[in-house]
Formats: sequence, structure tokens, C-alpha cells
Amino acid sequence: MWKSSSDSSEILNKARELLSKYPLCDSCLGRCFARLGQNLTNTQRGFALKVSLLLQVDQEVKEHKVENLELVKELFFNMGTIAQNTFKNYFSDEFQKRSCYLCGDVIEELKDDFERKAIEVLKDRPKYVLGVRLSDDLRRRETAFSVDNGLIYYESLKNELKREVGKRLSAKGFPPEMDNPEVEVIYDVGTRSVYTLSKVRKSLYVYNRLSRGVPISSWYGKGTSLEDEVKKTIVVPFSEPSEVRVLDPYPLVVKEESREEIRAVGYYIKKVGEVSGRELGLIAQSLPQKRVYRVTVYTEEEVGQEVYDGIRDLIIEARDFDELKEKLKEIKGDVLTVDLIDSEGKHKRILEQLKL
Repeated sequence: MWKSSSDSSEILNKARELLSKYPLCDSCLGRCFARLGQNLTNTQRGFALKVSLLLQVDQEVKEHKVENLELVKELFFNMGTIAQNTFKNYFSDEFQKRSCYLCGDVIEELKDDFERKAIEVLKDRPKYVLGVRLSDDLRRRETAFSVDNGLIYYESLKNELKREVGKRLSAKGFPPEMDNPEVEVIYDVGTRSVYTLSKVRKSLYVYNRLSRGVPISSWYGKGTSLEDEVKKTIVVPFSEPSEVRVLDPYPLVVKEESREEIRAVGYYIKKVGEVSGRELGLIAQSLPQKRVYRVTVYTEEEVGQEVYDGIRDLIIEARDFDELKEKLKEIKGDVLTVDLIDSEGKHKRILEQLKL
């Protein structure tokens, strides 16, 4: 490989480097720079780079800046038919037509096939997202190609297929449902087949824990858990230890559950609605900024409100249960019970918005 003598861009030099080693179609060359330039397809990026490079190389040859024309010949072969006429100006050899190193010149064919087969599936399942499964060989080759060549702006073949076919399907009245899909329509590149996977429906609930010692999951305690009672997979963005009653509504996500209310041992649970992955992410990131606990203690100190002969209720604000424990170390006495009675933070606003 030779380097350009002109003060060309780093991108064009990288394209020259790649095409000196690999035959690449317009789309696969463009994917190497997919994160550069807005509102361009990868095919447009790749074609533009080849045109620019062809002009640059032609200039270098005409100005006698290239010592070894065999390197030019290899570059032209790897650029494809766009370089064929220029090749004939300098060489009498037959022009070699080489298949793309990454896709084998079938990427447009894959898009057409994926689109056609997806439409047949989507006639009865309108809420969908697209997925692509690459063969093990293609996945390894693509990974090695992007890593070995330091392609920081690279986009995978999988992403291009999903995005471009998604655009085509949207134009035909089948827009993807990114937030709450019913199925994932997956295209297997190796077998050229389409299959579907049902997406797990997730429902958001709020719960109160009215009894102590009943954990949400059996992972966090022995004996009966809420998950055992409901017999569904439960996800909690945040919670309290099982010995703490939760009297302020806390969020809870249950998979594949449709009941409006769930009554399980020690819990009262009410449905808010179905949620998308984006909404789940918001809830998971929105921990309470302040929690208010009612702590019942037996102490000789004159603190809080006396309930009965040395038994007193304390109202303590803390960031979380760990901070509460640190504050309780300052009190001389025995902790009898702890209740979470209120909380403040973004989670409350998100819950209110989802109820609308």
C-alpha cells in the first residue's frame, strides 16, 4: 500500500487503506464511516468515498507520483465497477470483479428478502420490532474487520439491515413499535428465513407491604415470598428490607400479568398500566431522594412521641435504609419496628404521569 502524497483527509486515507486490503461494496465501505454525515445512507457514503478516491488516485498517476502501478491495480479491483473505465486507461489486463469481503455483494438482496418476508408476518402482528441474526462466521469476520482496522465510526451489518428495512416497512404502513412491541421479527441471514419471538409484556404496579418478614423475592429471604405467591417474574427498581412495612406506594414490575389488583400474603398491589422499556429505564433510574420512616423504639430517652411506657415512635428522614441505620445508632434503646411511611423523588412524578 502507498500513502497519498496530497494533503487529503484522514477519512479518505482510511478508505484508501481499507480498499487496498479488501474488496468492499459501496454499502459496506460506507458502514465504516456510518456515524459521520447526517441523512446519508451507507451506500451514498461508500460511493462518495470511492469517487473521491478515484479522482485522487487518477491525479497521482497522471502526475507520476505513484511508483508501483501494481498497487493501483489492486486498489481498482477492490473498488469495483466504478473504477473499471479508469483501469482500462492504464492497464491492458482484464478487470477483475471481486465480491465484497463482508457481505459478498448481497446486502441489497438481503434487504429486499427481509422486507418481503417481514410483510407476510406483519399482516397479523402490527406491533413489532426488527431483529437480525448473523451467522457465526459473518459475525466473527465483521468483528475482526472493525477491530483490526480501528474503525471507530463503524456500524454493524445487523444495524443497517434493521434500520433500512424498518424504513421500507414504515413507508408501506408498517412502522415499528419501539416502546411496546408484541413480537420481534427476526431475519436469519444464514438461512434467509424470518421467525418471530413474542415480547414479554411488562405491567407496572404499586404495592404496599402490610406484613413484616415477607420478602419480594425468595433470593432475599427464606420462606414465602411475594414472587412465590404471584408465580410471576417480578422486578423492583428499589425496595426496603423485608422486616420493614412499606405503607407508601412503591413501584413494582410484573411480567405477563394482567390483573388490576393482586392480593398476596402481606401485600396489596394495584396496577398502573403496561410500560415500555424506556419507561422502565426511567423508573429504575429514579430512586427516592428522601424516605420517611416511623421507627418504634423502647428507650428511656425523651425522644419522639410516647406510645406506652417507654415505647416511643420516632419520625426519621433518611436517604435510604442504610442511612437510617446510621442515625439509629445515636439512640440509646431497642428498635422494635420500622415502617416506611412516605417518600419523595422523581419516581412519584413518573408514577403520576403513567397513571394519566
